[in-house]
Amino acid sequence: MQEHAEDFKKLNAELIFVFREERSGVRALKKLRDEFETKFTLALDLNKAKTPRYSPKPKTFTNFVIDSTGKIRLTIPGSVTTRAKAKAFIAKLKEIEGERKKGSQKDASS
Repeated sequence: MQEHAEDFKKLNAELIFVFREERSGVRALKKLRDEFETKFTLALDLNKAKTPRYSPKPKTFTNFVIDSTGKIRLTIPGSVTTRAKAKAFIAKLKEIEGERKKGSQKDASS
């Protein structure tokens, strides 16, 4: 994902990674951030208070594309060995951006 950071930025998208498997908590996230020099937001659900509703099985990584209105537009399942690919996110974000532009043009011509 990191190598596509500029693509996400151009699409006005923000990636937020929520971790729930990090036993070392914030210290582990800081290490990840520093090691990978990530440009993305990292969050932690240490007590697994919320994330099981979205990725109920252990070692699953469900990914969501949520538009600016809060609507879930795409769900991409993942696991420890099969992670979601940046291209899938970028394709959906481009589709959403195209819809947004069409809606803006329609409003302007009304």
